[in-house]
Amino acid sequence: MKWLFLLFLISPVRAGSITPRFTTGQMESSSRSVQTIVETVVTQNFRSGYSYQAQGSGIKLVSGQSISPDAIYTESQSAGGVSFRWVTPDIDNKPQWTLANPDSGDSFSLVENFLAPGLDAVSTVQRTINTETTQTSLSIFSH
Repeated sequence: MKWLFLLFLISPVRAGSITPRFTTGQMESSSRSVQTIVETVVTQNFRSGYSYQAQGSGIKLVSGQSISPDAIYTESQSAGGVSFRWVTPDIDNKPQWTLANPDSGDSFSLVENFLAPGLDAVSTVQRTINTETTQTSLSIFSH
């Protein structure tokens, strides 16, 4: 019996293979993601300078004057971390006009237009972006 026991200890040991016992099958996985982005974009356009226009007929500048008024700069201001100064004309010293032929009795016209610096336009755009993603994975196996 000792020999049989020793023979058993010396004999090589072999593992058997493991074989799955299924024949066919499948595995399915799905995921769905929905994203909604709502954004509002506000754009503000500013005029930093001014515009002065004069037009007419039968008029002329008083001698020695310029058609462009001198500029006046405001003190530096800050809004939202942005520093700025407005540029405006010196209205008290704007160009002076006179009749070209005062004794003739001819007709005349004069139109002055001043466009001040400041907020020119505001544009607001609102939009919604919807995104939906669906992912499906299917694994089929057989033996």
